[in-house]
Amino acid sequence: MSEIFNNNRAQVGIGTLIIFIAMVLVAAVAAAVLLQTSGVLQQKAQETGMESITEVSSNLMIDTIIGTRETSTAMNLTTYNITLRAAPGSGRIDLGQLVLTADDKDTSTSLTLNKSASAVPSSLLFTLTEVRDEDDSFNKDLGIYVINSGDLVRISINATAVNIPSAPRSDLTFTLTPEAGTAVRHDLTTPNSYGIKTVVRLYPIEA
Repeated sequence: MSEIFNNNRAQVGIGTLIIFIAMVLVAAVAAAVLLQTSGVLQQKAQETGMESITEVSSNLMIDTIIGTRETSTAMNLTTYNITLRAAPGSGRIDLGQLVLTADDKDTSTSLTLNKSASAVPSSLLFTLTEVRDEDDSFNKDLGIYVINSGDLVRISINATAVNIPSAPRSDLTFTLTPEAGTAVRHDLTTPNSYGIKTVVRLYPIEA
């Protein structure tokens, strides 16, 4: 009489192989997800880093603020001239996107650059004039308003049109907000008397 043997070894081997293949597939899918996630995170980190560098390296500095009046007997200043430079270590700064806010105790006005052929500041516009630009990065005739290290430009504001023609002892605030970088705010008080001067230095204060 022949004997019948019950051998389960082959079935156990196939089951183990199936489990092993499933684990490999799960690991492959997990690895793909991790690689994709790390790539996205790396890209975001690079973008954030570049934005941070731009913010830090796009700062402006105010050199001087000068007020002028039409005659030596006029009561109010009718024009403000703000001389700007790029802060040390700054990269290229496009002043074509600059927003300037002029405030006194009663009025706040936001001004943008006058890019037309007219050089006369209006109520909602200011003009830019090159003072020093050795590398020709600033060219108003071509519509290029970029400054970098060493450049000086002058912002002119029509104080009468902006409705802040300041008398002596007036409080003024100028805030410069570039496209990228930190906004620069400067508070000042006009002198007690303008004397007979038609050009009055508001900042830095004369000794």
